[in-house]
Amino acid sequence: MASTENKKKRRVGGPVEGKIVLLGDSGVGKSSIAQRFCFDKFDETHDVTIGGAYLQKTVTIPPRQEDGKLLSESQVKLHIWDTGGSEKFRSMINLYYRDAVGAIICFDLTDERSFESVQYWINQMKDNTSYNDGGFVMALAGNKCDTPPDMQRVQSSMSLELAKKYNMIYKEVSAKTGQGLPDMFRQLAEEVHKICQNWSIVNFKIYYKYGRGFGVLG
Repeated sequence: MASTENKKKRRVGGPVEGKIVLLGDSGVGKSSIAQRFCFDKFDETHDVTIGGAYLQKTVTIPPRQEDGKLLSESQVKLHIWDTGGSEKFRSMINLYYRDAVGAIICFDLTDERSFESVQYWINQMKDNTSYNDGGFVMALAGNKCDTPPDMQRVQSSMSLELAKKYNMIYKEVSAKTGQGLPDMFRQLAEEVHKICQNWSIVNFKIYYKYGRGFGVLG
């Protein structure tokens, strides 16, 4: 078996890739978010996702300052798994997130019950990923921000407070118009890039315990 150092060297250089899962109750718009982001399209009617559906898209991260250093443009290929949100599919969803490097937990701004379910998904990520070891990023997406304010049932202050508590990216988005999605996925890609570039500071055993959810391929 190759040594730990040799394994590390084989993952230095090349494009970054990461597996991302979309989580949340059925009907909150996970599939629509994925379709809008990956293909820039929106369908008013959408079949219920059974199990999971796979999509991918490469995100370009522009030059930026990070820890006092100027970083050049970079690319992150996101392998996106859209999961079914109904209760009867929950027992199989762990098959999709167990080797992921990030998750987008979605709720419907017009449905308070969907927001109440967010804590369940957060707990799942804390218990079953490398979140507690710094090797996992979460985003909270409040979908349907295009709806009139008087139809929205979840206050921004509540969402922001929850996101801050768990160090999550938070965006109010619209799968219908695309609002907020490019920025959310860019921020997510930046965090995935950081994790992959700094993965040597993450316990090496964690990397193999949770599978090859991220890597720098070369």
